[in-house]
Amino acid sequence: MADKSRDSTGDGVVAYRLGPSKYHVINMPSLVKQIFAKRLTVLNKEKILIWFMKVAFGDGNASRDEGHAFHAGHKVLDLMLRESWTSEATTRTAHAVEDRAASLISFSASAESQYVWEKLGAVEIVDGNTADADFYALIVNFVGDIITPLLFGRAFIDNYPQCHEDLWVFDSGVHHLVSTVLAITPTARRATAARTRMLSAISEWHNAIATSQRGEDPGPKWADLSDVSEVMKIRVKEWESARASRKLHTTNDMSVLWGANANSNKNIFWMLLQIYSRPSLLSSIRAEICPYVQLESGSSHEQRRLQFDVDGLTKSCPLIKATFYETMRCNMSGLGVRCVIQDLTLTESQSDADLFGKNCPQSYHIPAGSMLAISNGTMQQDPRIFPNPNEFDPNRFIIASEDDPLKKQAVMKNLTTFGGGTYKCKGRAFAEKEMLLFVAGILTFWDLGMPDGGQIQIPEMGLAGASRSPKKDVRVRLTRRESGEIS
Repeated sequence: MADKSRDSTGDGVVAYRLGPSKYHVINMPSLVKQIFAKRLTVLNKEKILIWFMKVAFGDGNASRDEGHAFHAGHKVLDLMLRESWTSEATTRTAHAVEDRAASLISFSASAESQYVWEKLGAVEIVDGNTADADFYALIVNFVGDIITPLLFGRAFIDNYPQCHEDLWVFDSGVHHLVSTVLAITPTARRATAARTRMLSAISEWHNAIATSQRGEDPGPKWADLSDVSEVMKIRVKEWESARASRKLHTTNDMSVLWGANANSNKNIFWMLLQIYSRPSLLSSIRAEICPYVQLESGSSHEQRRLQFDVDGLTKSCPLIKATFYETMRCNMSGLGVRCVIQDLTLTESQSDADLFGKNCPQSYHIPAGSMLAISNGTMQQDPRIFPNPNEFDPNRFIIASEDDPLKKQAVMKNLTTFGGGTYKCKGRAFAEKEMLLFVAGILTFWDLGMPDGGQIQIPEMGLAGASRSPKKDVRVRLTRRESGEIS
C-alpha cells in the first residue's frame, strides 16, 4: 500500500489512518535525516518500545510501571557506542572466528558428537572434506554460538544449550505475538513457550551474576563468569541497584539477546549466499580480502586456523563492505516508528525533489499526536533512490575516495537501516565488523555449491521482520578449501 501511494503521488510523506491513529509514512531520504536530528521532546518512540516489550517479550507492563529502572537499564547499553567496547568485541569475535571457522563442519564420525549448530543444520557427511547442510540453520546458529557468549558468557550457553533453538522459534513467531489476530496461532504458542524457557534461563544467569557481585558463591554451574561482557555485568548491577522486578530485567535482557542475533546472523546467511551464487563477485571478494585473511597450514584440517588483519579487512576492502550494504538493502525492511510529541514541519531537499520529478521542494506539517513511520523497505526498493532495485549490485555503494580519486570506498549513501539520532543502533559499529569477519572467514575456509551440482538458489524471503528469514531453508554442499587458494 505504501509503495503504490508513493509511486502515484511522488510525495515524500503519505498519510494513513489506522484505527484511532494517523500515521505519516516517510519515503524520502532528506526527510529521514531531519527526523534523526529531532530531539526527544519533538519525536519519541518510548511508547512504541514499551508496547513492544509488553506484546513481544511479555513484560506485563513492567517497562511502563518501573520507568526509573527501565531507563537506568536501557542507558547502560549506550556503553556499546564507545570505541573501547567496539574494539574489545571486535577482537574477541576475530579470535573466535579465527579459531572456529574450521569447525563450521566438524566432520564428526557420529551425529551425537556434532556441534549444536551442525545438529540444527542437519549436517550429513559426504566425504572427508564435503558435507551437506541446511545453510540458514547452520549459519545463524554457528554465529550465535560465538556472539551470545560475547555478551552473556560461555557459561550461559553451557547451562542452556537449547538457547539458540528457542531463540529462533521465538523469532519465527514474534510477528504473531505483536498481532491481536495472530497471537493465538500455533506459531505464537510455540514462540510463547520458547520465550518462557529463555526468560527462565536469563533469570538464573542474572541471579548468578548478582550473587557473584555480592561476593558470594554462585555455585559450580556458574563458577566462571569472567567472560561476561562488562556491559551486561554493569546492567545487572544497575538492575539490582534500581530494585528492578524479575519481569523487568529478564524481559529486557532477553530483548538484548534477541537483538544481538536476529539481524546480523540472518544477514550473514544472506550475504554469503548472494556472494557464493555469483562466481565473479566471489572471486573478486576473495582476491580483495586475501592480504588480510590468511588460512594457515596445519597438520590436520581441524588444526588449521585463520589469521585476520582486522584493520586491513575493515578499512581497505570496499567491495566486501559494499556487499554488506547491498545485503542490508535487499534483506532488511523494518519500520522506524516515532510518536509526534510537538507539531513539526519537514521539508524536502532540492535534490530529493529533483529525484522525485517535482518542480520544487514540498513541506509537510505533521501535528502532535500523530505517528511517524520511516519506511526503510519502501525506500530501499524505490528505483528513484536505488536504480534497478531488483538487481543485487554492491557497486552502487562504491565511490572514489575524496582523498585519493584512484582509491575506492564504500559508503551507505541513503541506506538508513541502522537508524539514527537518539535511537541509532547501539551496536552499529561492531555489527559491520562482525559481518565482515564472519563472511570473510567462511569465504576463505569453505566452498559452497548445491548437492545436485546445479546453480545456487536464493530462497524467497518471508514477509515479516526487520531482518527477514527465508521462507524455506536451502540445502547446500560445503567443501573445505586448501590453503593458498584465492579464487
